[in-house]
Amino acid sequence: MNLKIPFVISSVYMALVAIGHLVAPVEMSAGVVPPDASSGMVAFLRHYGALFVGMAVVNWMARNEEASSARKAIVSANVMVFGLGATLDVVAVVSGAGLAGLVPASINLAIATAFVVGSLGRSAALRG
Repeated sequence: MNLKIPFVISSVYMALVAIGHLVAPVEMSAGVVPPDASSGMVAFLRHYGALFVGMAVVNWMARNEEASSARKAIVSANVMVFGLGATLDVVAVVSGAGLAGLVPASINLAIATAFVVGSLGRSAALRG
């Protein structure tokens, strides 16, 4: 698999999640944050949007880059971000946050897997 595909998909996904967290942070955290969250909590939740924008930009900019140690670091970071995100989503569901958490868990796991598979395919192509 070409790494461009997971880079593009993840950047679009992260941009959409970022917009959601910036515009409707309480709704994006439904089941975890009470509907009457304080203004301080709302401001705190919006910080996630800023992080997601940054990840979206990095992935978008890396989509056409050739193999390098910098791109390998970006791929590794994506595997960690999306793999850990999937794990934390599953933990939230098991802890009672609601089955809706399985949707982002599945998306995060699929993106992490795409980066791993893309990375392995690229390594094999470079060796062979």
